[in-house]
Amino acid sequence: MSPTAPDSSGANALLLSRRSLLRLGVIGTVALTSTSLVASLSGCSSRKEASAKGFSFLRDADTRLFKALIPVVLGDVIKTGDSHYQALETHVLKNVDGALANLGAPAQGELLKLFDLLHMRATRWLTTGVWADWHEAGADDMQSFLKRWQNSSVGPFNAGYRVMTKLVAVSYYSLNESWRFSGYPGPMPALYQAANA
Repeated sequence: MSPTAPDSSGANALLLSRRSLLRLGVIGTVALTSTSLVASLSGCSSRKEASAKGFSFLRDADTRLFKALIPVVLGDVIKTGDSHYQALETHVLKNVDGALANLGAPAQGELLKLFDLLHMRATRWLTTGVWADWHEAGADDMQSFLKRWQNSSVGPFNAGYRVMTKLVAVSYYSLNESWRFSGYPGPMPALYQAANA
């Protein structure tokens, strides 16, 4: 009895998965090589670029990244068309900046490497799928990027997702003006006085 011919759809699926695996390997190799190149060219991300005006840690490119992240991370909690949005955005950025400025040098160095990776067009596209500069990226691009990193099997991408989203969320919810939108009435006066007496 002659053996039956293999199912062509199964063979195509196997071929497709091999192609996907090879493509992922090539993209991963290029991304890692680019990251190593960025780190070596920048002196392991030693701080060469000055902080943005009015900030202690964030550089101009970093502020553009976080400005693109804020409305996506906070979603329906904020209204970007509101007349107070720009002031709110500035307060959130200041809180992010303060948190990062108070980190130790090793943690700051790692974050600078992450930000450098996200600011270079080629590595940004390879790792996030976003080709446009951050100030030109749409909400859909940002959501896809965050989802990609949240669900990634690459540990540093997961960590980067958690760090950036938590920085934005905590920086917003620590603002007094956020309390009315979140339903938090603020600290109870008696407890506040007792704790600060």
